[in-house]
Amino acid sequence: MRRTFCTFLLCFSSFCTLSNAQTPEFLDVNEAVVRALGQNLSLRIQGEEVILARQNVIIEEATFDTRFFASGTQRGSRSPSYGGFEGDSGHSTLTRAGIAKRLNTGADLQVSSNYTRNSSSSSTQILNPSHTSDLSMSLRQPLLREGGTEMNLLMLQNAELVATQTELNLQDQALVLMSDTEVAYWDLAYAHEVKKVREASLEVAEKLLEENEAREGVGLATNIDVIQSQVFEATSQEAVITAYALIEDSQDKLYRQMGSNDYPEGLVSVSQLPDISTEDIGSPTSLPAILANNPRYRAQEIKVIWFENFVRAGRNLMLPTVDLVAGMGFSGLDDSLVDSYGNTLERDGYDWTAGIEFSIPWGQRADKAQYQRSLSLLRQEELKLEDQEQEAKEANRFLWRRWVLGLERVRAAKLSLELAIEQFDREQSKYESGLSTFRELLEAREDQDDANLRYLSFILEAIKAKIISKELDASLPQRYGLSWDSTSSLIYPEEAKEE
Repeated sequence: MRRTFCTFLLCFSSFCTLSNAQTPEFLDVNEAVVRALGQNLSLRIQGEEVILARQNVIIEEATFDTRFFASGTQRGSRSPSYGGFEGDSGHSTLTRAGIAKRLNTGADLQVSSNYTRNSSSSSTQILNPSHTSDLSMSLRQPLLREGGTEMNLLMLQNAELVATQTELNLQDQALVLMSDTEVAYWDLAYAHEVKKVREASLEVAEKLLEENEAREGVGLATNIDVIQSQVFEATSQEAVITAYALIEDSQDKLYRQMGSNDYPEGLVSVSQLPDISTEDIGSPTSLPAILANNPRYRAQEIKVIWFENFVRAGRNLMLPTVDLVAGMGFSGLDDSLVDSYGNTLERDGYDWTAGIEFSIPWGQRADKAQYQRSLSLLRQEELKLEDQEQEAKEANRFLWRRWVLGLERVRAAKLSLELAIEQFDREQSKYESGLSTFRELLEAREDQDDANLRYLSFILEAIKAKIISKELDASLPQRYGLSWDSTSSLIYPEEAKEE
């Protein structure tokens, strides 16, 4: 009964698979990686961080943009009447315009012009209406605290550093995604190979059951042999069903990595696990090459530079505020707008100022604490950089050992598989000749299946070690026929590409 049910379940599952995909889609590993780079949502979210960081650079650059300003006001007045005398009335118009700019030295420069028109009913006013105009320039230049190009360009430099860091973080996430996608791809390939092993074992189990049932009819096999055949067949059917489930789980994981919204209904065909037993061991990547290319390490280097700027800013903030202030203006007065500006240009009236402003907090407790805090944060990031270097060195050695060991295990497992196949064939011949028991035959078959699965698992482990080592030295794109330029066209948002 169980045999009939399992056979029906297996046939039904196969029928559903075939009906949903008469021609199974073939997915190449390169195609899977490219699709993941273009569609994975986590990577696209990180790509938006690049846009935000680039906008911050523009914001900091705009700090030094020229600013235009203008204003205009009207004012009217009349004094109260008294004793038959009417009060005086007057009207004035004030307009102001100019430009202001912050220089990269920290100086605030402003050039402006004021124009005032006054009219009054009073007989004492000599010019009615009167036109007053002036041209003036003012300057405030910090000499110590917040003075100089080094300090005033720090925010812009830090914004550029952060932008570069986000790009490196995007590259790092792309490498992780490539690695995870290919690992998921070969997990799926392994699941397909497991299914083949289980199906081959099921075919053997069905054939042995038929033979034992026939042999029992002529007295060449016992009822125990038939029962053992039935158990072997049922176990093989269960293993096939489990293998199908493993394929479906692995396939869903792969398509999740690829950022797909639609999961395929049927089984997708993938490449077979490669025979790496004849592959050369090669040589390990040098640590300097890894550190020079690994985006995670390079991003940490940039973070150290950012905190070095933070220390310089903290040191500068401990200086007293000493500002040079200067200004000069010329003014003119006449009965017309044009003449008033003519007098201004002839410097009929003038005004100038010059001076030094000084201030410093008593004790500078906050400034000193901020500076010490910046030093501690810098040391912390430098230690993190050193820790990443040690981690990269250890990971490189560990992955290299895994690769070398993996190749040796694959070669040994391949020989064991060949021996297990030969032993099963020999045991089957002995059983058919009555020189061996059915139990011994089953054990030989189980040994062959175990050797086959062990061989496949060793291939998978070695491949994973190679993939992760390529992730470590940032050479994964070349594995798929890509470069970082072509990878960037896939992972950067459209807004970032246009800039």
